[in-house]
Amino acid sequence: MNFSLKTRISFYTSLLWLFFSFFIATTYSKLNGEIIVSWFDFYNVYWNIFYLLSVPVWIYWIVIRPYNWIKKKK
Repeated sequence: MNFSLKTRISFYTSLLWLFFSFFIATTYSKLNGEIIVSWFDFYNVYWNIFYLLSVPVWIYWIVIRPYNWIKKKK
């Protein structure tokens, strides 16, 4: 499918934001409340942080984009 440039940019930006959110959620330490860059642990993912940071992506793709598509069709 041929998507517009705006849609492709939005999609890739959303993917980058999700990867960034996951990175923060896996490297967050509750001991000091700091982000530790050298430590990357898949077994201790703080899912609440991932969900909190990824909310803008979900709102954009589940609420805003469908609303704009529906509004455009009218």
